[in-house]
Amino acid sequence: MDTIETGKDKVKKICEVLRKETIEPAIAEAKNILQTAQNNADLIIEEARAKAGKIIAEAEKDIEKKYAVFKTALNQGARQSVEWLKQEIEERLLHHNLGEMIAKSTSNPKVLSDMIKAVIKAVEEEGLETELSAVIPGAVDPQEVNVLLGKDLLEKLKEKSVLLGSKKGGVEVKLHKEHITIDLSDTALLELMTQYVRKEFHQYFFAST
Repeated sequence: MDTIETGKDKVKKICEVLRKETIEPAIAEAKNILQTAQNNADLIIEEARAKAGKIIAEAEKDIEKKYAVFKTALNQGARQSVEWLKQEIEERLLHHNLGEMIAKSTSNPKVLSDMIKAVIKAVEEEGLETELSAVIPGAVDPQEVNVLLGKDLLEKLKEKSVLLGSKKGGVEVKLHKEHITIDLSDTALLELMTQYVRKEFHQYFFAST
């Protein structure tokens, strides 16, 4: 009976020793490992959060910069498009239509003869030599203009007749002695008239822009 009790005590002591020397240190080590891992995990998470926050902040700044550049480019492109559109409208409505109207009206023989008469009169009033040449559009019959000018005015022309040129409308009167050309062609008249009507044209068509 005593021997059995003594055996149990020995076994118990052996288990106690094993527990203290192996199991408890192992548990403690495991706890340390877990705690270290937990600490490291918390640190990694914090670092990751900090890096993520920094990356997000930098990305937001980059997006803001790109948006600002894009917005500037978009605004500039819009302004350029509006200016281009204005020029197209002005070219088509003002220059083209007005140019066609001037060319058509100043290719009429009666209008051409009146223009030549007015120039000759102005030259004479200024006391200038009246050796002149009058050039009219090539599409106009010069004989019609000559008839309307009359014999007296034709005598004041160097060639005793109007000459044909390349313009669509209007006249060019050359003062040979002074080496001067009075340009009343359709292109010259268009340039002159657009200087006067451009402001009103822009106010009418582009007031809201």
